[in-house]
Amino acid sequence: MLTFKKAILLRGALCCLMLLRTGFANGAPQVYIDDVAPLYYRVNGIPQGLLYDMMTEMGRRAQYGGQIVPLPLKRLHHLLSTDNDAIGTMWRTAESEDRHRWLCKLYDTSFFLVAARDSHADISSLEAARHLRIGVILGSPAETVAHSSGLQNIQSATNAESNLRKLALGRIDAWIATSLVLKATQQKLGEAAGTLRTGKELGRIGLYLVSAPGAAPQLTAKWQSACASMQKDGSAAAIIKHHGAAASDAGGKSQ
Repeated sequence: MLTFKKAILLRGALCCLMLLRTGFANGAPQVYIDDVAPLYYRVNGIPQGLLYDMMTEMGRRAQYGGQIVPLPLKRLHHLLSTDNDAIGTMWRTAESEDRHRWLCKLYDTSFFLVAARDSHADISSLEAARHLRIGVILGSPAETVAHSSGLQNIQSATNAESNLRKLALGRIDAWIATSLVLKATQQKLGEAAGTLRTGKELGRIGLYLVSAPGAAPQLTAKWQSACASMQKDGSAAAIIKHHGAAASDAGGKSQ
């Protein structure tokens, strides 16, 4: 009897999975974004953030009724390069160029070296910082920038909070971050973050709306059109400005 019940439960679970899969195949994509504040965060359980707000509005225009799902960057990279039913956001770097279809630029941002104010770490140039212990988020564009810049002692963490805590405790000498992520992480940690100083700018990277290379043209065209309309009427720039970035950083259609 127990075996029979298990078989029934298993059959029901498989049916549910098949229905979900059919729903995605019939034009209801899964939408993923980078799970890092201020691109995505929650206040009293309510999701918000620059990317969450932008993709929510874009989804409305693309007639998408599903959820916006935040993911760690490593998982995000994988799904947005292999799942043909997925739409999402991704940083455009040389190593990710062939893994995605680049639909629309959302905005550009700069990456900086950051150190504790009272530390002796020299972050004024790449040469000075080359042998410092440099913190980055695993799988992030900061990690790519660190390697391409020739930094020798790169230490990865799974999130921004871990990097900032390690910096405050002296376990790393510097952290590579954007001004928006730095500010949001400082606000979250409060006094535990310590007082910081910003050094050398390491470059600017664009954040894009993307799909997997094999995604159906009907799917990508709908989202590309929604993104373009937000660029045209200024709503994308307004969302970017609302979350503390320069509206002039807003992007446009990918080539």
